Amino acid sequence: MSQMNYALAGAATVAVGVLAYYLLKPKGKKVPLKSVELTVESKHIDFLKEMIAKYKIKDLEKAMRIVVQFAMSDGDKDLIYKTTRCNTCGGKKAKTGLKTKLYLPQYQHLEEMMASYKIKDINKTARVLLEYCQVDGNQDVIFSTTRCKTCGP
Repeated sequence: MSQMNYALAGAATVAVGVLAYYLLKPKGKKVPLKSVELTVESKHIDFLKEMIAKYKIKDLEKAMRIVVQFAMSDGDKDLIYKTTRCNTCGGKKAKTGLKTKLYLPQYQHLEEMMASYKIKDINKTARVLLEYCQVDGNQDVIFSTTRCKTCGP
């Protein structure tokens, strides 16, 4: 099987898993959160803090879930993950840890995009998404639209 077929098979497996997860999830129960620590640029933390203030978002964890949910629900995946826009590449990077909690389908989305777009790791995948939101994304659309009504606050 070629690498492309393996990637497609992996993506299909993740998609089926996510679908089964939502279909089998007991009604009225919140989906559990997965604690993760992502390595992002310090400018991305500053960006998320600006969005928290501007859109009255509860905290960094919620802001990160909004960003990932946007990518899952409404984002143009090629535009987000295929386009190179990083203005810190090749220079000194100010990376920092972002302790956050994502819903399992959101974490799986990052893993799927990492595999589909051949991004080196989940941390870089998160940085690519945050860079899109900061530089090219319509922040009003990303941060003021309610997308997830079943996952909880």
